[in-house]
Amino acid sequence: MRNMKEENLFDGFEITELLHKYITGQKLASWEKEFLEDWIEESEANQAIFQHLLDQHRLAADLVELKESGSTTEAELDKFNKILDEPAPVRIWFRLMTAAAILFTISISGWLYKYYQSDKVLSTEEAITTTISGDILPGTDKATLTFEDGQIINLSGTKKAIKIDEQGTSYQDGTSISANKVQFATLSTPRRGQYKITLPDGTKVWLNAESSLRYPTKFTDKKRYVALQGEGYFEVTEDKTKPFIVASNGQEVKVLGTKFNINSYSNEATIRTTLVSGRVELTSSRDKAMVTLVPGQQARLVNDGFAVNSVDTEPYTAWISNEFQFKGATLQEVLRQVERWYDVEVDYSNLPNIKVNGTISREKKLSSVLYALEKITDLQIKLSKGRRIVIKK
Repeated sequence: MRNMKEENLFDGFEITELLHKYITGQKLASWEKEFLEDWIEESEANQAIFQHLLDQHRLAADLVELKESGSTTEAELDKFNKILDEPAPVRIWFRLMTAAAILFTISISGWLYKYYQSDKVLSTEEAITTTISGDILPGTDKATLTFEDGQIINLSGTKKAIKIDEQGTSYQDGTSISANKVQFATLSTPRRGQYKITLPDGTKVWLNAESSLRYPTKFTDKKRYVALQGEGYFEVTEDKTKPFIVASNGQEVKVLGTKFNINSYSNEATIRTTLVSGRVELTSSRDKAMVTLVPGQQARLVNDGFAVNSVDTEPYTAWISNEFQFKGATLQEVLRQVERWYDVEVDYSNLPNIKVNGTISREKKLSSVLYALEKITDLQIKLSKGRRIVIKK
């Protein structure tokens, strides 16, 4: 079993502590408030639990009735469990709780009884709609498409992907963007952006934040040639007569049909090519050194060629599923990902040399991600004015 800090920090029973603090009126840090909000919004079951705990007319009134009837502690517990039988999401959740969590819930309910007597129960609406001022939303599906003829199109964030075929360039739902014309085009994502494209041969490419892909609107040569800056994940359509080649910051990757990820950001220590399936051949633009990868291998471009290692590919491709996944990543690597996805700057002057293990959703607001990183690293990670992240030991 993995250590709790290696699990997704939005799972498990850490929320019980925050629920207790909130309902008992204790002051929550901004990260704790955001963590609680995200947990509430995460599912209908969580909303049902939270509403159930805060419903003065249903839960607290039942507890008052129990108190006035002189029920024993055991009887109160029995009646309380019956109350929790509805709604279904609450019932299912409580069946999964540990004994400690059940006792915690009972203590909250007892507090609700006392609080109900003084008419100070917080409304569900007030609790759910509380917002954190100054927070930063995560990145979204947005990009700019620039054609060789000078046409520039800001792609709609409500439509998450584009495709190129004989009719031209369009969104996946068929809405036309540009008529068919053989020329080069560049798909660019900003910080806090990502986008997906299906190339003329059917190859699918996911672009991470602050990245670009230059490609032809029709593959007319003997090679399918594209150029990548930043990070991209490729699912290449097989065509044995036309190798697919990706040029990226000092290297070329040659494939026939395969799935792989390239991280070639200029501010990273090295270019990493991670192979999920198939086979790829890498060539260094500097000294023409070559290496062939098989699934589960990663090549890092170094001064004298390539360094190849076997890796778990999931942490390097999790971003296409909107997750940050770290397995022994340095804190610097982690924070560079945060910088690109939330368009912030990090103060690296006081950064300890530690490794990070864990999974965090990229769909969370920045405050929730920083809160999770604090739990993983035992550091103080704060957002200051000017969208700057400061780390304290």
